[in-house]
Amino acid sequence: MVGNPNVGKTSLLNALTGGDFSVGNFPGVTVEKKEGKGVIGGKTVTFVDLPGIYSFQTESLDEKVARDYLKNEKPDLILNVVNALNLERNLYLTLQLTEFGIPMIVVLNMIDEAEKEGIRIDAERLSEILGVPVVKTSAVRGVGIEELKREILKGGRVPRAFRGNLEDIIRTTEKIAREVTVAEKPEKSEIEEAFDEVFMDKHLGIPIFLSFMWMMFVFTYSVAQPLNDLLSITFDAMASYIASFDGWFFSMLGNGVVAGVGSVLSFVPNIAFLFLFLSMLELSGYMPRAVFLVDGFMSRFGLNGRAVIPLIMGFGCNVPAILATRSIEDRKVRIATALINPFMSCSARLPIYVLFAGVFFPKMGSVVIMSMYLIGVLIALISALILRKTLLKGESEFIMELPPYMLPNLKELWIMTWSRTKHFIQKAGTVILAMSVVVWYITTYPGGSIEESYAAMLGKAIQPIFSPMGWSWELVLALISGFVAKEVVVATIGVLNIDIRSIMTPHQAFAYMLFTLLYMPCVATIAAIRAEIGAKWAAFAVIFSFSVAYVIALIATGVGLWL
Repeated sequence: MVGNPNVGKTSLLNALTGGDFSVGNFPGVTVEKKEGKGVIGGKTVTFVDLPGIYSFQTESLDEKVARDYLKNEKPDLILNVVNALNLERNLYLTLQLTEFGIPMIVVLNMIDEAEKEGIRIDAERLSEILGVPVVKTSAVRGVGIEELKREILKGGRVPRAFRGNLEDIIRTTEKIAREVTVAEKPEKSEIEEAFDEVFMDKHLGIPIFLSFMWMMFVFTYSVAQPLNDLLSITFDAMASYIASFDGWFFSMLGNGVVAGVGSVLSFVPNIAFLFLFLSMLELSGYMPRAVFLVDGFMSRFGLNGRAVIPLIMGFGCNVPAILATRSIEDRKVRIATALINPFMSCSARLPIYVLFAGVFFPKMGSVVIMSMYLIGVLIALISALILRKTLLKGESEFIMELPPYMLPNLKELWIMTWSRTKHFIQKAGTVILAMSVVVWYITTYPGGSIEESYAAMLGKAIQPIFSPMGWSWELVLALISGFVAKEVVVATIGVLNIDIRSIMTPHQAFAYMLFTLLYMPCVATIAAIRAEIGAKWAAFAVIFSFSVAYVIALIATGVGLWL
C-alpha cells in the first residue's frame, strides 16, 4: 500500500483486514511498519502499509524505506491509494510508481468527499491511460471495498511506464488530471474564502489561533472539572474502604493501586476533552492552516512549518510526536525538533497542572494551565534557536497543501478522541499501576511509617539539590517517580497522601509546575529520541532539559519571593 500522507491508507487497511494488523518498525530503521492479513476469496493476503510519501525525489528516510522495499522485496501487487480530492498532486507519485514494473491497482479513496466537492473522476479513462485497474472507494464508509477485493484477487496489471525528468512528470500529471476530471472542482465558496481571509490574515491569524488554544484550555479545565471531582471523591472513598481491612494485600490494593491509579484516572475527563478539541481542529481543516500560518514565525527560530506538526502533536504525547519528525527532510531541523519536543506539554502533565491549579489558583486555573503550555512553547522555540545557531547550523524550506474546510465526521471524531484517550487509560492500567505498587512498597517498608521508609531515605538524599526551591522530600520523590511517566507524579502524591497546601506556597507550586513541564522526558520519550536520532542526542536531551528546568524553576521561585 503506497500513497501520500493522509490519504486514508490506515482506514483502508482496517477495511481489508478487519482491523487485524500489527505495528512495528522496518528492519534496521525506525520507520513505522503496519502489516496485516486479510482473507479474500479463501486466500490469505498480506498487506504492508508503506510510509506516506509525496514522491521519490527527495532523500527523506520514509522515501528511502519505501523505495528500498519496492526494489528489494518485490511485492506481488501495489495498491496505490490516491486522495480523490486532489488527483493531480497524488498522480505525481503514481507515475513514479509505474517505473518499478510491479502490478498495480489505483484506489481512488475519499471518493464520497470528492463528489461532495463537485469533483467527478472518469475512472475508466484513468484506467486506460495508466494501464491498471482503478477502483473508487470510501474506506471510512466501506464504499467500493468488495470491488477492490475482487481486483486484488485478479492481481492487478503492470502499468504503462511513464519516464522523464521532473518537469515531464509534472506536465503529464497535469494533462492526465485535466483529461479524467469530468467536473472541475468548483472555486472556493464565499464562506471558505471568508474563513481564509480571517484565519490566514497576517495580523489576525496568530491572535485567533491563540484564542482557540485559550478556549481549549477553558473547555478542558472548566467543563471537565465536575467529573474530575466526582471521580476523585469516588476513588478516594474506594481506597480508604479497601485499606481499612487488615493485611498487607489490602493496604497495597487500597493505598497503592486504587489511590495511585485512581488519582490519575480521575483526570480522564480532562484528557478526553483536550483530545476532543484537538481532533475537531484537525478534522475541520483548521489545524493545517495554523501550521502554515506560523511557518514564517518558526523560520525565525531555525525551524520550518513542517516542524509545527510534531510540536502540536506533543500536546498529546511526546512519543508519537518525536516519531512524526521523520517527515522532516532536513536532518538538522529533524534533530532540533526532536530535542525540543519534550518541552511541549503532553497530556500526561495535565493532571499535575489541574491538581496544583485547583488547589493554589482556583479562580484562575485556566490562565495558569495555559501559561504552562505557552511557556513550554516559548522555551522550545528559544532552545531551537540556540541549537540551530550552534550545534545544528543550517537553512530550511517548507511546502504544504491546505485541505478544504470540513464539518468533522462524528464517527471519525469519536475514533480519534477515543484512540488517544485509550492510550492514556492503558498507561494507567500498566505503567502507572506498577509504579503505584512500587511507590506503596518503598513508602511502607522497612519501617512502620513513611518517615522511616525507603522512600523517605531516597527523597531526603536528593532533596538538598532542590532546597533553593523549598520543596519537601515528598515532592522530590514524586519528581523522581515521574521519570517513568509524568502521570506518576500525581499518583505518588496520591499514594503518599500529601496535603500539598500545607507544605508549599503558591509561588513554590507554580515553580514546581514549571519544573514538571520542563525536566527530563519520561523513559518512553527518551527511548523514542534514542531510536530516531541516536543515543548521544538522547543523553543530551536528558541533561539539557534538566538544566533548563532547574534554572527556570529557580528563577520562578526567586521572582515569587520578591513579589
